[in-house]
Amino acid sequence: MKVGMRKAILGILAICCGPALSGTLRHQVRLDPGEVRLWNTPDGAAVYVPGMESSSPPGAPLLPVLPVVLLLPAGSVGVDFRVTAGDEQVVARDLGIRPAPVLRPLDQASWSDAVPDPAIYRSSSPWPSEVVSGTHVGTLCGFTVASCLIQPWRYVPSRGELSLCTSFDVEVTWSGGPVRWITERQFESASRRLSLLVDNAGDIGRFGPPIRNDRSGDCVWVAICDSSYTGDIEPLRQHWADSGMTAAVIPVQQLLASSQGSDDAEKLRNAIDSLRTNCGTIFVLLAGDETLLPVRMVYSQCEGYFDNMPCDYYFSDLDGTWDADGDGSYGQPDDSLDMYMDVLLARAPFGSHADASTFVAKTLAYLENPPAGSWRRTALLCGAMLFPDIGYTGGKGADSVGASLPGAWLCEKIYEQPSTTDGSDTQIDWLRSGTGWNYFAGHGNSQGVYWSWPPYSMITTGMVDTLGNGPRTGIHTSIACYPGDFMNGRCCAEALLLTPDGGGVSATFNTSVGWEGYWPELGVSEMLCILFTRATFLDHMPNLGESFASAKDQRVPYMHGGYDRNLQAMLAWSAFHDPALQALGVAPDVHLEPVPLSISAPCPNPSRRDAPVSFVVDYTTGEAQVSVHDMAGRLVWGTTIQGPCSMQWDALGYDGGRVPAGIYVISARRGDYTVSRIVTILR
Repeated sequence: MKVGMRKAILGILAICCGPALSGTLRHQVRLDPGEVRLWNTPDGAAVYVPGMESSSPPGAPLLPVLPVVLLLPAGSVGVDFRVTAGDEQVVARDLGIRPAPVLRPLDQASWSDAVPDPAIYRSSSPWPSEVVSGTHVGTLCGFTVASCLIQPWRYVPSRGELSLCTSFDVEVTWSGGPVRWITERQFESASRRLSLLVDNAGDIGRFGPPIRNDRSGDCVWVAICDSSYTGDIEPLRQHWADSGMTAAVIPVQQLLASSQGSDDAEKLRNAIDSLRTNCGTIFVLLAGDETLLPVRMVYSQCEGYFDNMPCDYYFSDLDGTWDADGDGSYGQPDDSLDMYMDVLLARAPFGSHADASTFVAKTLAYLENPPAGSWRRTALLCGAMLFPDIGYTGGKGADSVGASLPGAWLCEKIYEQPSTTDGSDTQIDWLRSGTGWNYFAGHGNSQGVYWSWPPYSMITTGMVDTLGNGPRTGIHTSIACYPGDFMNGRCCAEALLLTPDGGGVSATFNTSVGWEGYWPELGVSEMLCILFTRATFLDHMPNLGESFASAKDQRVPYMHGGYDRNLQAMLAWSAFHDPALQALGVAPDVHLEPVPLSISAPCPNPSRRDAPVSFVVDYTTGEAQVSVHDMAGRLVWGTTIQGPCSMQWDALGYDGGRVPAGIYVISARRGDYTVSRIVTILR
């Protein structure tokens, strides 16, 4: 989702840009110093810019970065970036910028103070020394995507002087390489994801790989299972065949016998690659747990944390070997990881015929005969007090998930507050009645997700077994650590999908740890869940597979090399559902014609004490969304209006409490058009 400064990016020029040819692409970025916002924290000044995200090594000044993501002609190799900074403008002097702390996994309570690196903070040399902190080139279903992470700042600690580079010229060169042919349906699916990812989406048609004709052996949807389970999966195959999609159930024994590889996991991956190349396969359902299908264990290391986790990402990102250094340890940053999913893959983690039948029956009931009722448009958003020492609450990310849902949805928000030491059990009744979309921001283990305080259980395997919500099975996503670890007994994801009388029909959970962010900004794990929700409801992805893949796509450009939390969080976040599943309750994708839309200047501004902020939203007719975000981009308050009107915001958040003093953004949105105003709230 391109917001804020990303919209200031200018045009693109390409030279010799046909497939399999060498070429150059030039791209300009313009940044507005007027959008830079500063506020004080106990560790120093924080810097915020709309559309950018903070990213720095521990101990270095914590400053926002800007990813530039460009589509290159299919088959491009030898990609090289050259980024040249233009004019600089001083935005502050005598400024002590807060250093980046060492981030924590969400299962750890210990806190590391943000300690400034003396080599940087005692220096008179500008920081950072390089304009680009990282580059990445990958292939998304035959399309070539190249990105660079720009650091647009010059900070001189000895003077406390912060400058913004207001322009950048980005030049990308490439050589021609082999081009992979794809089917028209593969092209369409990848194009939808690319439209949310790249800055030159207008080039999708001319830069894409060539499209081949359909063949008799093509198969869009494939389930891979143990040979004794083909009958269990057959009703699901029949559903997709009746829906007009070529579909097949293939025994894993057949694939392993016909594929090469050093072990069964590599043989299975090579077989899936053959299916997408030779059969035009888009959806892959791994129908079985670790007792029935191969699993790839991936080594993870990030900011002092180490883990070895099951990772189905290995079976969907099909470029490279995931073991480029040949050490037998997969998924390390020096293994040339591509990180773009080439097939839309998920796992049904069953290990018995009874569980297989339950999974299929629940999926078909959701697809073919879901019960009527308000549950379809009800969201349960649970936010624990994740780190009380700094006030890091899961409710902030939950608010952003809620903002990504259609305006007609009922959002039940259950949050732990800093002023209390109580968890909640009120979410249980909501789960029992059925909820269409569920978000769990809490601590976790393989058995579930938890509040910080008693009664602790937010969603657990034991709780799922007794919900009894019947066919009102919804979609569940979480930032918590380990609830998707299907290698460690019966995990929470398995309970949701395999409980016969209730539970859920989808779980996008972590098989390892989730990650915090640079508070008050949100972390990578929170952003993945938000982007997943947004792709489903605002961007109208036609299935959960594309929504899940798109969420990961949009985090890849933030990788900056080495063991960073973006890489770890993406490896851990896994999908448990049929990837072709379509979510209930998605509003029709209706195009809204542009109309005049404006917000009057907020008054009073600044707002003192308890004075409400008044403003007018003016346009012609129809529905519009009005919202207030803080400077970290988190939703504070929002509503839907049915026509132009005068409005008041009383400076209260969703929890009913007065928001902290600071700068807030009031926005009105209609369709893809948004206008904003800035207001300052004083104590």
